[in-house]
Amino acid sequence: MTEGALIGARFALMIDLALLMGLPLFWWAMGMAGRKAMLAVLALGGMGLSALWLLASAAAMTGTPISNPDWASAQILLTMTPIGPVLAVRGVALLLVLVCLILPQGLRVALIPAAVGAATLAWTGHAGATEDMAGMLHRTADVAHIWAAAGWVGALAVLLHAVVTLRHDVRRVAAMLSGFALMGTLIVATLIVSGAVNLMMIVGLAELPALASSHYGLLLGAKLALFGLMLGLAAVNRWRLTPLLERGETQRAIAHLRLSLGIETGAALAIIGLIAWLGTLDPMG
Repeated sequence: MTEGALIGARFALMIDLALLMGLPLFWWAMGMAGRKAMLAVLALGGMGLSALWLLASAAAMTGTPISNPDWASAQILLTMTPIGPVLAVRGVALLLVLVCLILPQGLRVALIPAAVGAATLAWTGHAGATEDMAGMLHRTADVAHIWAAAGWVGALAVLLHAVVTLRHDVRRVAAMLSGFALMGTLIVATLIVSGAVNLMMIVGLAELPALASSHYGLLLGAKLALFGLMLGLAAVNRWRLTPLLERGETQRAIAHLRLSLGIETGAALAIIGLIAWLGTLDPMG
């Protein structure tokens, strides 16, 4: 029960922080106006979910139910482990997002503290436990992985919303899909390279064969399979469905896009859930 609460808290927090960075990144890249109120809700949600994650971590550490918080253990985590500084940096970043939203160009400026807030996730998983220069490399790769994933999640959220609620504005949908092509390519390349570095840092080349028989390895395999599915769907969207829109085959293209983006978004959520689970496991356990 306590492990499930921790995984659930990690899952919700990862989605929140990914959207907090990914949405303004996509809006900025596409030249869209965006919605300040949505970012404000996500920033406040990130604060609440960070507190929930802290309590879930304390509950998992002591084996007590999260419904009866162990405040003493939570205090130990805050004052005697790296979790305290990580949450402090994240809290400041989320507050800065709220402050930036007051400014005239707030959405664009808010992207910077939002990216810092998302990056703090790298210090709460396996990368945070790696030491010395190897730790610096591992966390750098993990931050790149998180930022790329956030960019993809934010794009999926906007694109899915567009094809569901703005399906008659075909030119706008086609422009977003075409404009995302370069950004999407950079995201995929970053995910592949940083993911490979992360895997080598967590497991090591010599231990890769042993992954096949471990719980961690099975979940990682499921994650990679879902990533492959997302790549396939993204290719279909780019090379098959976007040309249909541009040729004026609106009804057919929109229907297929709604299905494709819906499945791709579901796969992304499943991957985040697996990452939240994998972060609680011993890779060789």
